[in-house]
Amino acid sequence: MRSSIALAASVCIACLLAPGSLGLAFATSEGKTAQGEAYVSGGVALSERDALDKLRASYSLRVVTAAKKTGSYLADAQVKITDASGKTVLDTKLDGPWLLVNLKLGQYKVDATFRQQTLSKTTTVHEGDRHEMPFYFDVEVETLPKATKD
Repeated sequence: MRSSIALAASVCIACLLAPGSLGLAFATSEGKTAQGEAYVSGGVALSERDALDKLRASYSLRVVTAAKKTGSYLADAQVKITDASGKTVLDTKLDGPWLLVNLKLGQYKVDATFRQQTLSKTTTVHEGDRHEMPFYFDVEVETLPKATKD
């Protein structure tokens, strides 16, 4: 039992320290767009959002997915980004409510799909731009009850 716990701990530490890793929690994922630019998604836990927020200035676009009525963050949305010629730059399922992505200069269409509901927006990236693109879906989500004072 003790050796399996030690092995699991070693694997966890190795994953966090792996080359190319941002050292973010396990629910985050990172990769490259078809243009060879970096992206990262996640933000389920507060610690992940804090880590991603610190990286935000290094990315040209931040996509956020949330419920329309409550503002509750939504994970597992499918995001597809296409350039002005219709070529897919990124097509990924988010590991959390946030996606940070670097895009080359140009015009883009961003489609976000959650539970068969697709929302679309467009943006143009200029030199030094930082864009925020929230997508609010019309879905019911379970939320934790508010804490009460005893």
